[in-house]
Amino acid sequence: MLKKLSLPIILSVTVALVAVVTLTWFFLVPWMRARSDREMTMVGTGRTFDFDFDSGAAFHSNDSRFFYFSTREGMRQIASNANLIWHEAHSFNNPRLATAGDIVAVGEVGGAIIHVFGSDGQMFSVNMDNPVVFFDVTDTGFLSVIARYDGGYGMYVLNQTRPLAEDPLFHWDFYEDLIVPTRIVVSPDGTYVAISFLCLNINVRSFVQFRYLNQWDAWGTDFGLFATQDFPDEYITGLRFMNDNKLLIATTAQIACFQLGPLHTSSRKVWGIEPENAKAHIAFYNGTHFAFTAGERKLTAEGEGYPVGTVFIYNAMNGNRTGVFELGRRATHLRMGHDAVIVGGDRSFHAMDFRGNPLWEHTSMFETRDVLFLDNINTILVAGSNHAEIFERRRLREDDFNEGVVFQ
Repeated sequence: MLKKLSLPIILSVTVALVAVVTLTWFFLVPWMRARSDREMTMVGTGRTFDFDFDSGAAFHSNDSRFFYFSTREGMRQIASNANLIWHEAHSFNNPRLATAGDIVAVGEVGGAIIHVFGSDGQMFSVNMDNPVVFFDVTDTGFLSVIARYDGGYGMYVLNQTRPLAEDPLFHWDFYEDLIVPTRIVVSPDGTYVAISFLCLNINVRSFVQFRYLNQWDAWGTDFGLFATQDFPDEYITGLRFMNDNKLLIATTAQIACFQLGPLHTSSRKVWGIEPENAKAHIAFYNGTHFAFTAGERKLTAEGEGYPVGTVFIYNAMNGNRTGVFELGRRATHLRMGHDAVIVGGDRSFHAMDFRGNPLWEHTSMFETRDVLFLDNINTILVAGSNHAEIFERRRLREDDFNEGVVFQ
C-alpha cells in the first residue's frame, strides 16, 4: 500500500515545490528587489569642486572613470575619486566645448585659438588668424572649423598630423552674398565633410552640402562636392555623424538621417521623423542612439503635442523610437551614457534606460544645471552654478561625510 501511495505523494510534493518556487520567483524576488531599490539612495561622496559663477565651467565624460573640467583658465582631467590627472592652462573669455568620445575641443566664438584634448592631455592647438564662428570634433580627432573673413568664410578640417591653418586636411573659401555657412562636421573615418548653410533672403531656406575630405576622392569635383540636400522653410539646428557614415540632420521641423556611400557618389535618405513639439534639448550616444526633450507644443488645429519636458529616445540606425519618459516639467538639461539617459529640471533629475523605464531619481540640495554619468549609471557628477559634487547611488554608510576636495 505504501508503494502505491509513494508516487502520488512524490508528484504532489513536486507540484507543491514548483508552485513555491514559481511564486517566489514572480512575487518574492521582485518584492525583494523593490525593497532593495528603496534602500538605495543617491549619496554625496564629499568629492566637491567649487568654481566662480562666471568661470565658464563646463564638464564632459565618456562612460569612464575620469571627466574633463573646463574653465576660462584651463582644462583639467579629474578621476572619479577626485584625483587630478592633468591640468593644461589656457585663457578664454567665453569658452565653448565641442566633445565626442574622449576628445574635447575648447575655443570661443570670435576668437582664433582652439585647443584639442585627448585622454592623455593636449593633442594640438590651432590658430586660425581669423574669428572662429563654429567648431566641432570627432572621436577620432578631426577638428572642423568655420572662420569669418572680410566678405566671406573659410572652412577647415585639421587633426594632430595637420594642425596648421596654412596646411589643413581640407580648406574651402566661400564668398556669397546672403548665404552663410553655419556648421561643418566630419565623418569619424575621415571620408566625408557635411556643411550646412542658411539663405538670408526673404524665403527661409537651408541646405547641406556633402563633400569628400580626401583630395584623391575629390579629384575632378568642385572641392569634393558630390551631393546637396535642401530644406525649404526650415532652419538647420544640428549635424551629427553616427555609425556607418549615417548623418543626422536636425531642423526646426524634423530629424532626418542620410546614408553617405558606400558608392561615394550620392546621399540617400534613410528615415525621417517630425516631432510633435519643438525640440528643447538633444543628446547623442555612442554613434547609435539619440534623445531629445519636448519644448513648446506646435500650434495645430488638432492641438497635437506632448507635455513639455517629455523625453523621446531613438535608435539612430533605423529611426525607431525605443522609449518615452514624461518628466512632468520643463527640462533644463539632458545627457546620455551607459545605455541610459539623464534628464533634469532645476534641482530634480531622473535616470532611465533606452526604453524609458525609470532607473532612479534624485533631488539635489543645490540648483542643478548639468548632470552626467561617470563610471556607471550609479555614479554621477552634479554641477550647479558655482559648485559640483560626485554622487553615488548606494546604501548609507559611516564614511559618507568626508572632507571635500576643492578646485579653484
